[in-house]
Amino acid sequence: MRGTRSATRSRSAVWVCKGADLLRDVRPTLDEEERVSEATDAIIAQVREMLPDLARDAAAVEINGAVDARVVERLGEIGFFRMLRPQRYGGFEADPVSFFRAVRLLSRSCPATGWIASVLGGHEWHLSLFDDRALAEVWGADPHALLASSYTPDGQLTPTDGGYRLSGRWRTSTGIHHASWAVLGALLLDGNGEPVDFVGALVPAADYRIEERWDPTGLRAVAADGVVVENAFVPSYRTFGARERMLQEDPAWAANVAPLHRMPYSVIHTHAVAVPVIGAAEGAYDALLADHPAAATVPSVARAATDLHVAWRQLTGHLERLLERAERNEPPDTESAIRARRDQSLAAERAVRAIGTFLDAAGPEAWERRHPLQRAWRDAQVAATNAANSVDQTLSIFGRWAYGLDVGDRWW
Repeated sequence: MRGTRSATRSRSAVWVCKGADLLRDVRPTLDEEERVSEATDAIIAQVREMLPDLARDAAAVEINGAVDARVVERLGEIGFFRMLRPQRYGGFEADPVSFFRAVRLLSRSCPATGWIASVLGGHEWHLSLFDDRALAEVWGADPHALLASSYTPDGQLTPTDGGYRLSGRWRTSTGIHHASWAVLGALLLDGNGEPVDFVGALVPAADYRIEERWDPTGLRAVAADGVVVENAFVPSYRTFGARERMLQEDPAWAANVAPLHRMPYSVIHTHAVAVPVIGAAEGAYDALLADHPAAATVPSVARAATDLHVAWRQLTGHLERLLERAERNEPPDTESAIRARRDQSLAAERAVRAIGTFLDAAGPEAWERRHPLQRAWRDAQVAATNAANSVDQTLSIFGRWAYGLDVGDRWW
């Protein structure tokens, strides 16, 4: 056990040494904190103003199979998508808890809207980890540009002069109809055709085509259709590989020194698909009490509601602790990141289970297609299948770590 954790601390030491000169004092000034706090409060207040309309239209949105583009545009207008973006590109560099609080509210009224908002907004943070030339290419040309993604390694990158050639077919991509860029997972091949790294490749809409294939039982309005790329050129600065995800060679250090941008990749990315499930469950609880106020006194319902509260507190607690470490110029430690991943996946599982409890308490009428409870149940079931919400995977990693076994780089 000691040997494994010592090795982890050694990696962290490399992180500190390489970034020490750049990150000597990364904590924001009081004026900066107040400005960001005021902007964040204003964004959340405007999100709240959108909620009644989102709840009213949720059923129609599902029938139409797409979140209204005007809703996405409105989220852009109020600054939601810029919450996690670097300030020098017009962002707020808000704390992630505030961002996910807004996601939770949106998901409570319309899970599909919350899911799209969370993923698209989370990509603003992910892009900040790329080489600055990539950021300038995206936001320098269009400050309103949004990014979709598909992180499954369904593409292949082959080296060529100045970068790579990318080809692949990805089954699903959240937000692809609202985005002008996409981050696509691919295996980087060496000269012999052998995979040497798992890479995210950033490509513009002109280099991919959309395949309409999204037809699930839940989250229908997400419209996460497929993406196809055929032999597109990707400059090397528009890729982000496993070593960068480990924060040992982050190309964005030189420009993005705010603590937010040194949060663990695994934590921000995975919370973006867990928080919408919590919001959906809270919306289901609201729907239950609207029809059956006395259900709040049923022990199983009270327990499920408590589970949601605990899950949210655990998630925010981990985010706050990891951000505090970054503000102290300390690298993310293995234990905190692994515990955050464990509790994030368990939070999604608790939320799915809670919705089932609320459905049981509501009775047969809750299964009618018009009822928000059954829609929340279907949305949560589909959301839980996202690989980032896999409880078995995160518990396995946590168990290996707790027992002193090597977890490799999977926790990043």
